[in-house]
Amino acid sequence: MKIQDIRSFNQYVKTEPPKHEWIDIGSYPETFILATPPVYPNFYRISIKFGLEGEGNKSLMFFSSPNQPIAWETRTPFEGYYIQITEDIISNHQHLEYSFLAYGLHEPLYLEKEEEVVIIRLFKDALMEYKRENFSMNLLLAYCNLMFAHISKFYERQFGERKEKYNRLVNDFFELLNTYYNSNNENIAQPTVSYFAKRLNITPNYLSDLIRFHTGKPVLEHIHLKIIEVSKNLLKNNQYTVSEVAYKLGFEYPNYFSRLFKKVTGNSPSYFRNK
Repeated sequence: MKIQDIRSFNQYVKTEPPKHEWIDIGSYPETFILATPPVYPNFYRISIKFGLEGEGNKSLMFFSSPNQPIAWETRTPFEGYYIQITEDIISNHQHLEYSFLAYGLHEPLYLEKEEEVVIIRLFKDALMEYKRENFSMNLLLAYCNLMFAHISKFYERQFGERKEKYNRLVNDFFELLNTYYNSNNENIAQPTVSYFAKRLNITPNYLSDLIRFHTGKPVLEHIHLKIIEVSKNLLKNNQYTVSEVAYKLGFEYPNYFSRLFKKVTGNSPSYFRNK
């Protein structure tokens, strides 16, 4: 079910209506629904929850972006705070465009106790301002910016500490990448970040940040390097024309492949094959 605005979502989950159509800040009430099938809110959601089933006394942060499915199911009420903010606000304030906003519910942030104190304080300060009769939008966005900067730093800490989980994801990505062209499928598509993220059941933003953190290179660069590696092997045997190599690698237009090859290697595919 698609939900087009914050007011409709709040009515659906049984929480207070927003004071503004562009931004909403609140705390989870006891009336908040405990379960829902996937819904698709048309705005960003940033939340901190504590008292979740199976998580003990840990505080978790969750993020979702416009039209991204969210669903949950729990038997007991939980506590916490949330910020809901429209896509227009984020896109018109580029300093708020953090990649973790599109991580999705599958990649929560587990807060350390000292991190929890920082985030809860910012939520409370933002909520106090939001409740004023004439709140300052600039001040609310400043609170968001400061909170997002902290969250980005906390995710880096989590990437470094939860090595077993993340090393497995990184290894799974490279296994998928290294075997992508092994099949004889003539209709193979050019590999994309979204393809690998879907196979790994994570979001593209999360995959990109994870790979960059662990390798120092963005995931798209790794994909391009693999394309060039495979293309070099195909070009060396002189069995295929440059256009045929491009099609075998999933490029719809051979000139796109030639452009990428020259960008990565400094030479055209034809020059490489003939040298």
